[in-house]
Amino acid sequence: MATVGYYSMTNGQGIASQVDEITNNGDTAVNVTIPNAAQLASLDSLYVVNPSNGNFGAEYMSNLAAITAAVNGGMNLIIFDRYVTNAQTILPGGSSITAVRAPASDINVAAGAPAGFTNGPNGTINNSTFDNGNYSHHGYVTLGSLPAGATPLLTTANASQIVAFTYPVGAGNVFYSTIPLDYYTGASNPNITPAEVFSLFGNTQSILCFTRGALIETPRGKKQVEDLKVGDAICVSSGGTKRIKWISSTKLGKAALARQPQNRPVRITAGALGNGLPHRDLLVSRQHRMLIDSKVAERMFGTCKALVSAIKLTALPGIYVDEDVEEVEYFHILFGEHQIIWAEGTLSESLFTGPEALKSVPPSARAELEELFPEICSADYQAISAALIPSGKAQKELVARHLKNEKAMIATLEGSYLPQKVAQTQAHFLH
Repeated sequence: MATVGYYSMTNGQGIASQVDEITNNGDTAVNVTIPNAAQLASLDSLYVVNPSNGNFGAEYMSNLAAITAAVNGGMNLIIFDRYVTNAQTILPGGSSITAVRAPASDINVAAGAPAGFTNGPNGTINNSTFDNGNYSHHGYVTLGSLPAGATPLLTTANASQIVAFTYPVGAGNVFYSTIPLDYYTGASNPNITPAEVFSLFGNTQSILCFTRGALIETPRGKKQVEDLKVGDAICVSSGGTKRIKWISSTKLGKAALARQPQNRPVRITAGALGNGLPHRDLLVSRQHRMLIDSKVAERMFGTCKALVSAIKLTALPGIYVDEDVEEVEYFHILFGEHQIIWAEGTLSESLFTGPEALKSVPPSARAELEELFPEICSADYQAISAALIPSGKAQKELVARHLKNEKAMIATLEGSYLPQKVAQTQAHFLH
C-alpha cells in the first residue's frame, strides 16, 4: 500500500473527486494543502490535477523546488494537466520538452508501452479506452523532446504526439498526461467511465517505483527486496521455489558515489528489454546480470537464454548509468546454488559466488560469507552458473546485433512476469 498525496492547482489543496482513484486502488489518500517539503516528506506519490485551461497554479509554482527535491529523493509525481502550454515549466527534469495545446478526442496506446500499463492489475487500456470523451486530451508533447529515459504511454492518432509518458528523475519518477482527469472524475461521462479512470490511475502507479527496493516474486506474491530475510521462499525460473541462505546489502551515499562513480547504478527503464519488461524501472549494479531470451542469442550461442551484465545493456535505448541518483542500496541474495529470479517482472540473477562477482560484496559481508560457506574459499572451488554467461566481448556483440536489427532483448514471453509455473507455485502456497 502506498501513501498518495492529492492536490489541485486551482484549489490550493486536494479535491474530493481525486480520492476514489487512490483508495479504490488500495492506497492511502492524503490531502495536500501546501506542496511544501514538510507535507511531501511522507508521500510515496503526489497526484496533481490542473483544472485550469489558462495557467498553472501559483502555489504549485512557488513550491516547485520542494517538489523537485522530493522527486529526486524518491517520490513519484503524477500530473494530469489541462493547460499543456509550457508544461516544461511544471515538470522536474522536463526542461527539454515541447508541449502543444491541441484538444482532441482520439487517444491510442504508444508502441512499446509497458505491459503493466496496458494490462495491469487494475484493468486493460487499449486504443479505444479514452476515445470520444469531451476533449479526451488537451494536447501533446513531441516525441523527440521527451527527457532522457522517458517511456511514452499514450499518443494522439499521430504516434509522435505523446499524450502521456513517464521518465526518471533522480530516485523518483514523473508521470505527465494531458487528459483532463479532473473532469472525468468529477462528472459522469458515458465515454470515459469511472472504471476506466481507475485503470488509468492504478496502472500508472503500478509502473512507477514506490520504494527504493525492487519487487521480487515470492510464492505469496511480490515482496520488496529490503523486506526479504534468510529462510524466505523465492520463485525461481527452473520451477518451484528456493529458500534464501544469506542476504546482505551495501548502501552508498552521495559522497561514496562521487569518489567511486563506477558504483553508480544502471537504470533499466520500464519496457526497455522488450515485451513490456521490466514492468517498472529497475536499478541494478553495473555487473549485475539480466537474463536475455532471443533468437539472436540462439544463433550466437546455441541457446536462446544468456546472462548479460547491465553495463553492457547500456548501449540500448532506455538503459543507462543513472548519474542523478544520490544514494543507492544494493542487495545481495544467495541461495544454495546460483538462481534466476523475477525482479520487477523480468528475470535476473541471484548472487553468483564466482571470484569476480564476490568483489561486489563489501569486505565485512564477504568475511561473513566465507565463514558460512567455507567451500567458496577453496582453491579448486568452481561456481556453477544457472544460465550461460558469455564473455564480455560476446555480450557486447550480442547487444550490438540486437540494436542493429532492432530486436528486443526479451523476444518471447517465457521469461515474463508470473508465467504459469510461478502461478501454480503461488496457488499451492495459498490454498
